[in-house]
Amino acid sequence: MCAVLGLLPVAPLLAWAYGLGAFAVWFWAVTVPSLLLLAVIGVATGRSARHHRLHNALVAGTVGGLLGTLAYDAFRLPFLLTGYRLFAPIDSYGVLILGADSSSPWTGLAGWVFHFGNGIGFGIAYGVVARGRRWYWALAWGMAIETLAVATPVAGVYALRGTGLLVIAYGGHLAYGVPLGMLVADPERTSRRLREVSTHTTAYALLGVLVALVVWQRPFVTPAPVRAGEQVAPGPSAIVANGRFSPQWLRVPPDGCVSLRNDDAVTYALSGAGTSPAPRLEPDSTTRVCFAGPGVLRVRTSGRPYSGGFVIVDRAEG
Repeated sequence: MCAVLGLLPVAPLLAWAYGLGAFAVWFWAVTVPSLLLLAVIGVATGRSARHHRLHNALVAGTVGGLLGTLAYDAFRLPFLLTGYRLFAPIDSYGVLILGADSSSPWTGLAGWVFHFGNGIGFGIAYGVVARGRRWYWALAWGMAIETLAVATPVAGVYALRGTGLLVIAYGGHLAYGVPLGMLVADPERTSRRLREVSTHTTAYALLGVLVALVVWQRPFVTPAPVRAGEQVAPGPSAIVANGRFSPQWLRVPPDGCVSLRNDDAVTYALSGAGTSPAPRLEPDSTTRVCFAGPGVLRVRTSGRPYSGGFVIVDRAEG
């Protein structure tokens, strides 16, 4: 049961990609209850001598999944310098969870919480099934997680294609598997060492990551460019400054439109918008751009790596 609960947090992403309903509905109906139930089981087994083995596996899987997620993200950091938008899907999760028209610090926080919730859930699923296995079995688990994404509509929605991108994705999941495998290989030793630090080390680690995310995303402070972009027009809207959207993410239903105000002194032709000819953004003017089929679109104003922004065409809103 714990293994199944550990796998359930990813259900909103898969259900949304398969067109089975709104991301937010699945998140609140499946992800949140499954993680809360795992927390309850973790506390209950920690107070029962009969279930100490399960408790140790849950602890090792939780901390291993947390450290594995950090290793996964750290592995991908250098590739950001080459223009890969590897963290972009995380931002989209928050927009979908909150059902927002555009991204904001709050959607950023929600997306990263979902990201870590999945990493921890996958770690727990591995921990309770593979406890005591050699550490390298977790490498296969990491590869299986990425294969799940590649073999489902998630790959098409987020355009997970190209040799370079796939190599980075699988490499990141190998990095995820290393700390997870080392901690789950001997759950009793892992739990004992964590207790030597504090009786609540696992809870403190989870709280520490949450606090770090809040400090980083600063959800109580909306940057001025984001606020200005939200006020361009009713509905999803953004300003274009230095060739970039602000907010970076916009969400519309199929055949929905966004309003883009070009604050730069140059004309932009939007590539990736799915229309021909490409929509043009004239200087000091606001343009309505509409989108048809569902998916996540990378809309560019130029060939620069971080130009433009993203548009989610959400079939659940259609």
